[in-house]
This record gives sequence, C-alpha cells and structure tokens, in this order.
Amino acid sequence: MKNEIISALIAAVFLLSCTPLDSSSVSAEGKQPKLIALTFDDGPNTTTTNDVLDILEAYNAKASFFLIGDNINEESASSVKRAHDMGMEIDNHSKTHSNMSKMQAEEVKAEITYVDEKVKEITGEYPKFFRPPFIDVSQSLYDAVDLPFICGIDCQDYMPNVTAQERADYILNGAKDGVIVLLHDAAGNQATVDALKIAMPELVEQGYEFVTLTELFERQGETPKHNILYSNVGKYPNGYKEIQELSSDSTDRIVLDAALLNSLGNSYAIEMDYSSSSGYPPVIALQKWSGTPQIWHTVQPFYFNGDKALFVAEDVVTALEQLKIGYSDLDGIAVTAYSGEVELRNAKLLTKSESFDDIKGDVNADGSFNIADVVLLQNWLLARPDAVLADWKAGDLREDNRLDVFDLILMKRLLFV
Repeated sequence: MKNEIISALIAAVFLLSCTPLDSSSVSAEGKQPKLIALTFDDGPNTTTTNDVLDILEAYNAKASFFLIGDNINEESASSVKRAHDMGMEIDNHSKTHSNMSKMQAEEVKAEITYVDEKVKEITGEYPKFFRPPFIDVSQSLYDAVDLPFICGIDCQDYMPNVTAQERADYILNGAKDGVIVLLHDAAGNQATVDALKIAMPELVEQGYEFVTLTELFERQGETPKHNILYSNVGKYPNGYKEIQELSSDSTDRIVLDAALLNSLGNSYAIEMDYSSSSGYPPVIALQKWSGTPQIWHTVQPFYFNGDKALFVAEDVVTALEQLKIGYSDLDGIAVTAYSGEVELRNAKLLTKSESFDDIKGDVNADGSFNIADVVLLQNWLLARPDAVLADWKAGDLREDNRLDVFDLILMKRLLFV
C-alpha cells in the first residue's frame, strides 16, 4: 500500500509539472476570455496601416489585414512585413476590389492568385481567408475561391460622415465572444484610427482578447467551412434543454411567439438545422410596421456552422434595448433568410437548465467540463489566491468529500482520454 501511495504521488507531481496546459488563455477564475477578431480592409499603405499597427502594438493585440493587390508596392510592402512580424494575419481582398460575383472563374482566380503570390513573397505564407469586395457573393464565386469567406459586423467606417465616436459605438455595441469586426485601414481613414483609440481600452476593460482569424477558429473549436460567410465564430453553448418543437407552414420562415419569449426572459435559445444558398445563416427578424418608426432589424445567430444555427435570448433582448422597444411593440418576430434562400428544419425552443450539478468536473459552474476547469483546479491546488472554485463538489471525482491532486489526475484523464 505504501508503495502504491508513493507511486501515485510521483505521478501526480509529474502531471502537475509536465502536462502542458494552455493556462495563458484561461483567467484565474477558470473562465475563458472573450475573443474578438479585428479585421482591416483596403490596405496596405504607409500611413493609416501603420497608425493602426501602432495602436495594436500598444495593446499587444493581434488582428487580420485583408489586402488589395493593387495597393501592394515596394513602399507599402514594408507595412505588410511589419504587420506579419507583429503576429498579424495577412489575408486576401482581391487584386482590384471589383464586384466579383458575376466574374468568370478564370478572372476570379487571377484576382486571388495575384494577392496570394504578393503576400507569399513578402511574408513567406499564403493568405488563409478571403473577404469578397463589397461582400458581393455568389455560388460561382464560392466555387472559384478555395478559401473561407469572411464578412464581419459593419461599423460603417467607410462612410466619411460617420464620426470616430459613432464607429467606436458600432464596435462596442457589436462586441461579443467570437465576433469578427469589419474595419478599413485605407489611406486617410483617420476616423477609424481615432475610433480604435476609443474602443480598445473599453474592450480590454470588458475582458476581450484580440486574436487573428486563424486563432479565433482554433480556440472556438471550429473548422472554417466552404459556402459560409462568417461574421462571428461562436462556441456552441451548453446548458440548454428542449422544451418545445417549433412548427411552421413554411420551410423558409418560422414565426415566433413574442409573448412566450418575453415570459422566458434571458433563459431561452432557438436552435435549428438549415441550408442556405447565399452562405448567410438565418436571422431573427424584429418587425414593426405599425406607427413610427417602422423597424426591420435582424439578430444574427450566436452560433452557426453551415448546418446548425442557434440564437440566444440575450442577443434578442440587447437588440430590443438598442431599438428602445419591447416584445409587445413588435408586429412580428420570425426566423428567416438574411439574403438568398434558406431552408429551416428541426426547429426547437430551448431553455437553460436549472442546475449543472450532474456535470462532473465543472468546477467553474459554466455548464460544461473543459480545460478551463482543469486549469482552475490546478491553480487552486497550487494555492494561487485568485483561483476560486464555483462548485468544488463537481471536482470531487473520488467522492471522498475533499479535493486533492488525485481528483486533478482523474479530471485530466476524463478530459484527455
């Protein structure tokens, strides 16, 4: 027995000291930071691009830059190299920034290849993502470009009459975990530089981490798919249960009961399978056509992957608050297509589970067991002062009413095996 105990302790020490854990991306409370991907179109240049890089450098922030091939020259290449050396991702925005949805495949490939080769020449790497100019997409364009398509939340920073504060407000109001922000570092776009100076400290205060698109997909556990236009990369939320199937007389529209949703507060979610001709996921449309002002406002899904979409109550409630209306003011609320055609199937109304007590290992009580829980328990066992367990009993895998290194071993085995 003595030898067994000694062997177990040696194994525990070995695991604590040698098992690699990505604790840099987990807070002391064991919660993952919120991720946001800032992206910049229409560079490169030697002015605004470098101004943006200066701000990103000050915050140790990463971002992705979508280049126009015709803007790459000997002078601007230095800005591209600087961005790449700082850990930024360099991506493709076409050679000429033309509408590409109706181009012949050969024309499209020439536009893409030109930028790919220029970027490879400067950075040693090919772009990993493509943003179509003017977000002009078609099936023929999807077929011709062998890169994931990126959109992002629109901050209207290409409009000269939109102030720096308004641009910052668009960024801050649209911020959520996994969101992609569409901005422009075009030469002379000083208002966007000023907007970043306003928004960045607030985003840091709110707990956001600035990542490249590649890192966003990797850390959210998603692989980018074809025929999707991404504006966010959310994690599928845990902790919901089905309470009702949502039926509809139409395959492209599901009418929702506003009064029922209102009664559920922030606890509901709406999930469905879908297929889309445009690459856009379905949206929830908030409609008010009586009185003034008339409203047609869309809420993007919290999670989508080309096959499944899920909307959460918090996003709908936030949209209503921004519109300064309530559910009872709506004349209609429905899941529908944002662009093109969409087919909706297997729609369900979900609600948050009242308890997560049955989830073993969930010591941070967020409704799922993952590496964040392992890191939290490890930090707690190392007596780090900020490591606070929300539910210690979930970590008691040996069921002996105590937490020790043996529970940590079992948690790691449960996670990694």
